[in-house]
Amino acid sequence: MHHASPPSRPFPRSLLSCAILASLLAAPALHAQTAVEEGAEDESTTTLGTVTVTARKRDERQLDVPIALSAVTGEDIRERGLLNVTDVLNITPGAASIDGGGSFTQVQIRGVSSSLGGNDNGYYIDETPFTGVTVPWYPDTRSFDIDRVEVLKGPQGTLFGEGSMGGTVRIITNKPQFNEFRAGVEIDASTVDKGGDGHGAKAYVNVPLVDDRLALRLVVTDETTPGWIDDSVTGGKDVNDNDIRTWRAKLRFAPTDRWNIDLAYWKYDSGSAAGSNEAMDDMTNSSFLAVDNVWHSGSLTSTYDFDGSQLFYGFSDANLLYGQGGELAPGIPLDAIIDITVRTHELRWSSTGDRTLDWTVGYYLRDAIREDALDVPGILVSTSRQTNEAYAFFGEATLKLPNPAWALTAGLRYFNDELDAWDRAEDGTVNSLQAEFDSWNPRLSLSYKPSADTTFYASAARGFRSGQLQPIGSILLAQLYDIDLPSEIAPDSIMTYELGVKSLFAEGRLLLEAALFSSRWKDVAVRVPITDQINGLANSDGTRNVGVEANLVYNPSRNLTLQLGGSWIDATYSADVPDTPLFKGTPVYNVPKTSITTSASYRWDIGESLRGSAFVSAHHDSARKTSLTAGSPGDPITLANLRVGVESPTGWSAYLYGNNLTNEDGAINARNLSLAANRPQPRTWGVLFRYDY
Repeated sequence: MHHASPPSRPFPRSLLSCAILASLLAAPALHAQTAVEEGAEDESTTTLGTVTVTARKRDERQLDVPIALSAVTGEDIRERGLLNVTDVLNITPGAASIDGGGSFTQVQIRGVSSSLGGNDNGYYIDETPFTGVTVPWYPDTRSFDIDRVEVLKGPQGTLFGEGSMGGTVRIITNKPQFNEFRAGVEIDASTVDKGGDGHGAKAYVNVPLVDDRLALRLVVTDETTPGWIDDSVTGGKDVNDNDIRTWRAKLRFAPTDRWNIDLAYWKYDSGSAAGSNEAMDDMTNSSFLAVDNVWHSGSLTSTYDFDGSQLFYGFSDANLLYGQGGELAPGIPLDAIIDITVRTHELRWSSTGDRTLDWTVGYYLRDAIREDALDVPGILVSTSRQTNEAYAFFGEATLKLPNPAWALTAGLRYFNDELDAWDRAEDGTVNSLQAEFDSWNPRLSLSYKPSADTTFYASAARGFRSGQLQPIGSILLAQLYDIDLPSEIAPDSIMTYELGVKSLFAEGRLLLEAALFSSRWKDVAVRVPITDQINGLANSDGTRNVGVEANLVYNPSRNLTLQLGGSWIDATYSADVPDTPLFKGTPVYNVPKTSITTSASYRWDIGESLRGSAFVSAHHDSARKTSLTAGSPGDPITLANLRVGVESPTGWSAYLYGNNLTNEDGAINARNLSLAANRPQPRTWGVLFRYDY
């Protein structure tokens, strides 16, 4: 059923038009921790592929899940020095992200990404779903005290619901531990070539309160990320630095051995006087928007284990308050604020243990409100409000066939979304919409395991996203320029077919993961240029995305890990889009066709009590060809990083690191009409100290 929903801000420099990075690909023991036998020598066999994941909302070994999936563990994150989830996605085959400044992340998976509309890729922190209302909401998550990050590729609409069209990102934080006191601190300082300085302090503490029954875990971070872009008008230097503070509290209560109750609270607060990493080729820009970004989330989850099954309930309440002020372009002032609140409930019942039939059934409920105020004097002044009330029923089952090497998985989700939206201009002109969207999202897969450590699979899955309202400002401006815009934007959907394999070779020393996919993304919303700064929205025929991704991890010894990964994605618009520079065959906005990542890590003994560690990586993306509305292509991007450290069994460790060693300064995404684009942070040197008690 089709109708639509409300405002997506129509200007390239706003929150809604952050460009997509896309520096893809895979990581060393990305998908697995290395298990080493007690007392083994360097030559001893190591085992990859052992991470336990919950990609299908039940515990499974990553190697056994018939889904293209990367699981980056907390140890991987620490070893590589990854600062946030953006960094994690950029080492994942077939996925990418961009931190465009202002602490707002945009996610791309298999060529599915947009700067407008609700989330096109799912995003979860623990069991809390983050879904925007006409704006993709992917909160910047600092990668400290994280258990793992799971990146599920391909539509996940059956289990993870609306917007999970390209895939789903799941950030799983460390849970409180009942019977042990633990604490840790991390301090770092860095400097950027021809740029500013950065510093940060992070700490956690795990406090057992009642044996086996009650524990508390607290995490705080305080960082200043360095700036490196100059203001060509005022002469200001390094103006895009950013202050970021986060707080996290998790309380776990176990009334019985079978029942766990978790209360959690997150808060994120960041501010930047120039919240953008956009610059021209000389690393300057002529206009900036200051950004204040505050989001917080509270949640309650309860799990009860029966014999052979588990009952789960989760409630979450998340709010984003995002303000901008400054110049949209030289001489064009702007003030804007976006306020989004999303409350969700989920009740599900899942099987546990080793069974012939595994299953999950559930119910999901979501209420969302978005309110905007936008002031571009002389061009556009408006206020808007939208409410969404959505629910879903879902189920998925996996049957082991009579020949147990084969298994069949089938799932289905029914989603219904009712919205009420209006957008009012300063002169009283209103565009409004009351609409209902619904969708059936199936998933079907067949897997074959010729051995315990090899999985072949074939799958087909569908994803869906609701439509939206055309902003009133776009309609009024389009009329002045004789451009015809629709009053509402239709929903979009995707269907993906995939073949994949995961396998261990060489006595567990070599892990191979590979997948082929083909997607048809229908009715994708795109931007229609009206002026150099303002655009409207319209549905396109859609895109066709085909690709291949592969990753190899090799442990020749327990101390050495080598990795090589890459992807090739051919994503193009399937038909001409009137009044835009998009034609049939135009590459999809901000998708690099090829990406390659390689890395090596090595550990060695220093004397009798210390261990040395070294990690080196390189990543390459081909040029992104298509800009947000109009502009010129970006550049091929190659980044190289190095990290060397000393670790002590008494709990302390120290590291020296260098990022972007080649001082790459190309345009990550396509340039806009002002020739500005997001840039990588220049060569950066830093030192980090960590202590765990």
